[in-house]
Amino acid sequence: MRVIFLFYVVLLPHLLSAQIRDYPREIFATAQPVTGATPFPDYDPHRLSDLYGKRHELELQMFDVINEAALRRDKTLEYDLKLYGKGLGYIPSLAAAHYRWVFGDKKQLDWLIAEDKKNGWGSDSLTITVFAYMDEWDKTIRALKARDAYLRQGEGGATDEILYRAIEIRKRLYGAERFDRAWKAATIK
Repeated sequence: MRVIFLFYVVLLPHLLSAQIRDYPREIFATAQPVTGATPFPDYDPHRLSDLYGKRHELELQMFDVINEAALRRDKTLEYDLKLYGKGLGYIPSLAAAHYRWVFGDKKQLDWLIAEDKKNGWGSDSLTITVFAYMDEWDKTIRALKARDAYLRQGEGGATDEILYRAIEIRKRLYGAERFDRAWKAATIK
């Protein structure tokens, strides 16, 4: 009993003061001199979860920017892609493969197809969306058709929605008739 009392009287006030201590906010402004970002006005330990959640959203936005640059055949993005390299993250790297493919690196398509198959046809793969943007009519259509055949066996969920959206994007970009001809001509193993 004396040990517990001693803890409360002697140690607890010191522990609490360390936790409650108010630090000046300007010492936690690492991003400000680099990016101009405003430091957070207060301490909130739950902020990490919020920021981590937004990381995925930012990667998807980067994915869209890179795919659009590839569609536009805009070489100005090339410098940034080389600069950021593998630091882009996995999701933007899928779009970066499309970009590199557009500008002549034909091995990128094989890498995308391998990535699509890596986790199995039932996985929710953004490679399907990359295939939607690509002006390639053999391997990408076969990959989409193989995914469709797999999903028709009873799987589905988000992958089915992604596939449907990819097909609609491809039709809008390159014409429904061209897509339908390629779809009918494609054979899957």
